[in-house]
Parts: sequence; C-alpha cells; structure tokens
Amino acid sequence: MRNKLIILSFALALGLTGFAQSSADSFDQDAKISIYPNPAVEYIIIELDDSFSNAKFELNSMIGNKIVIKPEEIGQRKFRISLKDYATGYYFLIVKDEETRFKKAFKFLVKN
Repeated sequence: MRNKLIILSFALALGLTGFAQSSADSFDQDAKISIYPNPAVEYIIIELDDSFSNAKFELNSMIGNKIVIKPEEIGQRKFRISLKDYATGYYFLIVKDEETRFKKAFKFLVKN
C-alpha cells in the first residue's frame, strides 16, 4: 500500500510540474497528428493540421537516447523523417509547438 502511495505521489508531482504529455491549456483537443506507416521501414510521415504554427520534432530511442533528425518538409505541415539506418525497435517521436504549448509523444516501430 505504501509503495502505491509513493508511486501515485510521484506521478502527481510530475503532472503538476509540466511533464505531462500535452498541455492543459485551451489548445484545441481535436488537433490532428498523423504518423505513418507504423511499423516503418525506410521513413515515417508526419501530417499536422492547421492548429500547429511552428511544430518541432524530437526522436528518442526506447531507452531514452536522443537521436538527431532532420525532418524534410514535403508539403504544407507534412514532414518525412528517414529511418534507413536505424536498428529494429520502438522509438518515440515527440511533437512540440512552443507557441501553443503543445507536447505529445508517439510510439512507433522500425522494422528492418
């Protein structure tokens, strides 16, 4: 019981200090982000709706290592990230928009 309380307290503390995946502001909760294909082989495509003005992307391995990426813009609010030389496994793509204070992580699988 004590361990559950400690874990719950820790989770609440993280949520209150801004480590939640998305902001609790008045950001449009219907914002659409599409990431495909999943599983991915050579690349992933990210499509954002009009509510994103200046989105940035971060890529992390399953164990938390940051990976340097160079998203290629292939259309209006549509980006491609090459995954050719990545090891098979799960990765996290973090989509952030500082202006709207949006931040959310998406898990996807790379298969080679």
